Amino acid sequence: MGNAKRRNRALLHAKLIGTALIVASLSACSGSSTKTSSTRSKEYFPESKYGVKASPRVSTAKANLPRGGGRYQVGKAYKVKGNWFHPKEDPNYAAVGAASWYGDAFHGRLTANGEVYDMTHLTAAHPTLPLPSYARVTNLANNSSVIVRINDRGPFERSRLIDLSKRAAELLDYQHAGTAKVKVEYVGPAPLHGQDDAFLMASYQPGGRAPDPSDGLPTGVMLAMNGPTPTQANSHGEVDTITAAIAAAYTAPAPNGAVQPSDVGSVALPSFAPIPASRPGEMFAALSYAPQDTNAAAEVFNTVLNPEAGAPGGSVVNLGVWPSIKAAEAVTRTLSGHGQIRIEQAGSGQVALSLVAPEESVNDALLAAWDAGATDAFIVRD
Repeated sequence: MGNAKRRNRALLHAKLIGTALIVASLSACSGSSTKTSSTRSKEYFPESKYGVKASPRVSTAKANLPRGGGRYQVGKAYKVKGNWFHPKEDPNYAAVGAASWYGDAFHGRLTANGEVYDMTHLTAAHPTLPLPSYARVTNLANNSSVIVRINDRGPFERSRLIDLSKRAAELLDYQHAGTAKVKVEYVGPAPLHGQDDAFLMASYQPGGRAPDPSDGLPTGVMLAMNGPTPTQANSHGEVDTITAAIAAAYTAPAPNGAVQPSDVGSVALPSFAPIPASRPGEMFAALSYAPQDTNAAAEVFNTVLNPEAGAPGGSVVNLGVWPSIKAAEAVTRTLSGHGQIRIEQAGSGQVALSLVAPEESVNDALLAAWDAGATDAFIVRD
């Protein structure tokens, strides 16, 4: 009888110990899960995946920043630092001038059409060409050339025609000189998705190399055309603009180093190079285009800025031109919390607005400007 009681107590004790171990194990798992959860990113989308933070500030990643994601825009005439610029899509555009380049200072920042500037990508800033679009740039000193993606506005000095990314300047071999004399030829509109790295790299032509009609095309693709080739829409009804750009670039290839007449609409892919360090003051008049009718948002490009707009105190965001001060009240009221609003007379009763925002929050100010209706606003780079 006594032995039976002792056995029952032993069994009960064993069960209690087992239960305690199970509870302890579950608690440990729960604690581990809670700890893991607390270290998980709270961002709307993880920076590690997209390379850009959920906030307007861009990550400090050295390369592989997100491609595309911007908007297509042309815009009306605008004025920066005393110079007028007249954006327009001109299929026959070709000009010679000075090319400079920009790198670390703007790496990871928003471009004029909402893309993220990556100095390791083959991109460029141009004051008048459509955004985004393709242009062939040729360094006239060594005949090296490459197609670049135009996705930003600038430069705004009469002495310069185009700003290339650091990578593009390296390919054209003028990154150490700082500037180069180049020829710029418009190729055509670029797709918004921005997945064009392979196409752009394949377009590179080292100086002295004869044009190759297959440049920019995948291995095994043959090119045979006699005259314009119509573009085709993909499954989503969108035109494959990379294919269209290739077709335009090869419709009439030019000899290496040759300059095509301005009345030729096609562009030869191999001919690209940097721009001259300076150009005559009259050239802007020759390159100017007549203003075209666009939507009201495009008026943003009419902004008039002071020559001192980039003075100490922050970065300048070009907002645009409004018919009157009263018409601009809503925008100025919305953006007043993002920095100093500057208002200037633009003629015929119109007013031009710009915003001087702190350097650390200029991207926030740019996004706020777009939300406020200044959809073509852009950061003015020196």
